[in-house]
Amino acid sequence: MLLFSRRFAPTTLLCLSFFLSNASLSYAQGAGCEGLLLSTSEDFTMQQSEGPDGNPIVSDGDLLAFNGGTTTICRRNRDLLQRFDIPRVDFGLDAVAALDREREILAFSTELDDPNEQFGAGDLIFTTGLVIPNSALTQRFDLRHDIGLDAVSLLGRPAGWREFIEKMGNVSRRELQAQPQIVIELLEAFELDILFSTEGTAPTVTAPAFIDGDLLSVRSGTIFRSNQTLLPSLPAGIPSKGVDFGLDAYTFGVDPETGGPSELMSSEIDMRAEGLYTDGDALQPGPTLRFRNEVLLKSLLPASFDLGLDALHLTAGEIACGAPSITRISGVDITDIIGGVAQTPGLSDRPFGGSLRIQGAMPTWLECPILPQYEFRIELNDGSGFPAIGDPNTLAVPTNWRRQLDGNPSPIIDCAPSASNPRQLYQPDGNGWFNLADYRRFDECGEDASLAVWNSSAFAASVEAGDPPVTVQFRLVMREVGSAVPFSVSAVETVRLDNNNYALPASKDMPLTGDVSMTLGVASGSDAQVSDCDVTAGSSDVILDLLGRARDQHFWRYTLRWTGGNVVGWQSIAPNDRDGGGVVQPLDAVFDNDGSDRPQISLGGTVPGNATNVLLSEFNITQAHIAATGGQPPIECGYAVEVTAWDRTIVGSFNAPNNIFGTTTRRVSYPLAFCFQPG
Repeated sequence: MLLFSRRFAPTTLLCLSFFLSNASLSYAQGAGCEGLLLSTSEDFTMQQSEGPDGNPIVSDGDLLAFNGGTTTICRRNRDLLQRFDIPRVDFGLDAVAALDREREILAFSTELDDPNEQFGAGDLIFTTGLVIPNSALTQRFDLRHDIGLDAVSLLGRPAGWREFIEKMGNVSRRELQAQPQIVIELLEAFELDILFSTEGTAPTVTAPAFIDGDLLSVRSGTIFRSNQTLLPSLPAGIPSKGVDFGLDAYTFGVDPETGGPSELMSSEIDMRAEGLYTDGDALQPGPTLRFRNEVLLKSLLPASFDLGLDALHLTAGEIACGAPSITRISGVDITDIIGGVAQTPGLSDRPFGGSLRIQGAMPTWLECPILPQYEFRIELNDGSGFPAIGDPNTLAVPTNWRRQLDGNPSPIIDCAPSASNPRQLYQPDGNGWFNLADYRRFDECGEDASLAVWNSSAFAASVEAGDPPVTVQFRLVMREVGSAVPFSVSAVETVRLDNNNYALPASKDMPLTGDVSMTLGVASGSDAQVSDCDVTAGSSDVILDLLGRARDQHFWRYTLRWTGGNVVGWQSIAPNDRDGGGVVQPLDAVFDNDGSDRPQISLGGTVPGNATNVLLSEFNITQAHIAATGGQPPIECGYAVEVTAWDRTIVGSFNAPNNIFGTTTRRVSYPLAFCFQPG
């Protein structure tokens, strides 16, 4: 057994390839190989031109290059296989990946086995002559038979890949078949990985460990990107979703037309029933169409299009991805959350409730063109600790979460939801991980970039005034896909929860119970009479004492209003004093704990806390009725007063299908009706 070890910087994971070079290359080194590399599934003849070797026939084994305007023959199949002593036979081309920016070294797979057994159709072949057998690629999946190779992408530093190839230079295919662990040991030593898809499902279709539409990791033996997450808006996935769309090609890097980042793939089957795409089109995950087959092949002038798409390769930059962080919770900046409560303008010490939205600063495509290499999740500590990186997450995101993606392949953004451009499913895997590329592919439509939305309603639902606050913690973890070691872990953010609403009296029996209640009394100096639900006027204005309480651990304010008689709608009852003539002196219509001189209110509600008959306000019903009706005194009729208590909690709500988040302030109202009898 061969063992290798090496020390690397722990926070730098780099892509194997670099930004595009403008250097002029000879044909032997890949002249005309700039841009997007690809191969077709079918042979065809160029109708009005020919290749650099004078041959007008393009085979399904030739490597083509699309630079956004024209497509050229990068290498013939025989050039790819020139290190092997085989007859001049076209073996096809099922996958390709370049090692460096000059594209001098390529990794690829063929459609046919070599009759001399130098390589098989499921092997990964390098233009240096190195052959990694299919069984070495699938060893982590406990497979020992050739299951084919459809897509390939190489992760890691170019220098690391050169050292890998050098170390493997004297190891034969037969030796690797006998000792496949050599490949894993070297990938781990040089911090590399091979992403690939197969031509089959294993171990069975009814109980698959993976399907041929999944993108797999050689190094970890896990699904790097499932067919379901690559095509979330389609019924992709076996057996849960219903269809295996396959994965003929996969790549990410610099777009040949825009110069911006791109993630491309092709499927094995069409989606013609919906008129979406064919198996010859280059797609972005979702899917959305990026390049029609006819666009990729137009300059070669084939007699027909939809000639399939078997291989894809883009070049990305050597850029280290920065560590993300949590920046906002339910719309409040982290810097404004102190001790777990929000300090918002005009209102302090606000806990959180309902659905909590977590947002963050995340790497972008421009900073980190190797986004698909990473995944992230928001982790929750609800008192039992944060989960281990390999454990399921304790934070449950909403089901049926959908976001809006640009559905128009033209440069004009079309983000309006429609029947032909619906919102697309946005869900993590079973352990709560989102791929970073999935998070970023929705950016251009400007929708809310939530990292997660968590419904906290099960927590702090029974907290009473004076009880210790209930707190939870969040952190943001990012890792290389499937890794047992995090790439970065953010600072821990603590929030206080309050999902306890005000309790109302269980009945009208006296004394009234509950957090919010109200009864009627006669104000000092008034000769009105109050009995049960009747108010009888005396010889002067009817002035009532509104007695009750409003109590909550996070009390904010209470408001009062009334209606009845000739009055249309509800009218506010403001804090007031009576002058000698009994005239109401209106102030604002809110009784809150904002520091004003209201001794009957504290941060926990009305004072004293155990009293049920605190004076909430005096109410001159005579003057209020005259003011509201333009001069008419109260009449014999039914009237009602109502107290509404508010708390400071920021209560979130989330509509997952439409990706809409909003916040409200929790409150509860207690109405009291009575009959008025004029004196």
